[in-house]
Amino acid sequence: MQMMARVGAGLVALFGIALGLMFYLSTEQAAAQFFVTPQGAAGLATLRADMSAFFLVGAAFALHAAATGRGRGLIVPGALYAVAISGRALNLVHAGSYPDAAVPMIVEAVLIALCWFGYRTLRA
Repeated sequence: MQMMARVGAGLVALFGIALGLMFYLSTEQAAAQFFVTPQGAAGLATLRADMSAFFLVGAAFALHAAATGRGRGLIVPGALYAVAISGRALNLVHAGSYPDAAVPMIVEAVLIALCWFGYRTLRA
């Protein structure tokens, strides 16, 4: 079980690294995939800074948990994705549904589950 938890933490880390680097290096393309339109250089800077920070910081903590076998690090990415999914749920209530609204919520739910499983399994 511990190996599965570490692999799960590694998957959370890889997901965060991929998306964080995508926002850091290919900001306009990443923004388009997230249905966001930056307003000029300041908007690009905000996306590059904030979105890459969200994903890369979560990834760093997940990678630490995977490498050391200490589940506490998974609290950070788990909390980040929990806030993200709650924001999406709130948006569904206030703005209504849209095509493929469930896809990012499913991804976030899986990431939360991996973080929870890792945290519970790698208690240290």
